[in-house]
Amino acid sequence: MDLEQPGEAEPGMAQRIEQSRSESRRRSRVRAAVFGLLSLTLVGFAALTGCMERLFYYPSRAEFQTPPRVEDVYFETEDGLTLHGWFIPADPRSLDGDAPAPVVLTPHGNAGNVSHHYPFVDFLPRAGFSVFLFDYRSYGRSDRGRLRREPLIRDTRAALDALLARDDIDHSRIALFGLSIGGVIGLPVAAEREEIRSVVLMSPFASWKGIAADHSWLLGRALIPSGFDAIDQVRKLGDRPVLIVHGDNDEVVPVEHAGRLEQAAKDAGVDIQVRISPGAMHNDLFWVDPGAENAIIEFLRETLGASDE
Repeated sequence: MDLEQPGEAEPGMAQRIEQSRSESRRRSRVRAAVFGLLSLTLVGFAALTGCMERLFYYPSRAEFQTPPRVEDVYFETEDGLTLHGWFIPADPRSLDGDAPAPVVLTPHGNAGNVSHHYPFVDFLPRAGFSVFLFDYRSYGRSDRGRLRREPLIRDTRAALDALLARDDIDHSRIALFGLSIGGVIGLPVAAEREEIRSVVLMSPFASWKGIAADHSWLLGRALIPSGFDAIDQVRKLGDRPVLIVHGDNDEVVPVEHAGRLEQAAKDAGVDIQVRISPGAMHNDLFWVDPGAENAIIEFLRETLGASDE
């Protein structure tokens, strides 16, 4: 049997094949351009609206019990929401006489609610400090609201105003103790309100784009807008001192953020101390480095000093 030998393609076939391939390449380029344009549009929309910032927050509204000797406090924000917090009075045995105690305002971290962050502040009342630990909007028993940095900063202002309305604290001795993202949220309030005499920051990040880039590199920088960055706010504290405590094994906020904040503060003439806890991660700092609690207590005693009232 004779096998058919391959011959030349029929006339025009090669040209049609090349035209088809050219058209396929053109369509691929068009699809890539459209996809790229859509991607840039989505990135631009996310950056302008800040919608990706919602991924920073993990609120819990699960039921929880109020501990003994802790007062439930409800207060209003300027945009009409009712927030919940815990006022934890100083242990009377730690106070001298009947003078009101100094108080520490505590914006907490990005997850859970006040019940999850209580263990980070319960050492302070034993040392003679009252504590006001509150939930942002959408956290715990607080009203639901938009989770972005600006509204949470408003929540912190409202918490400070609620404190100043009390007559059982020393209004001249108020400090801010920000836990993780709470330090970043609290710093703009400390910068603008001189009622806050000193600041403690536990595992803070220097900038929103910076921490996003740590976890998503270029995409994080593209999607998360800047604004109210701690590295800018810390420069505005003037003569009010700052203490940063940070673990050198922090898997959430790399310890390099502490160094950036320290340098920014020093460049602005702000009195800043930094305590690095060897081996500590993001949530176990006090357990790995028990001395950090004493460092915070001594800093608060030194910076809040005697009452002006």
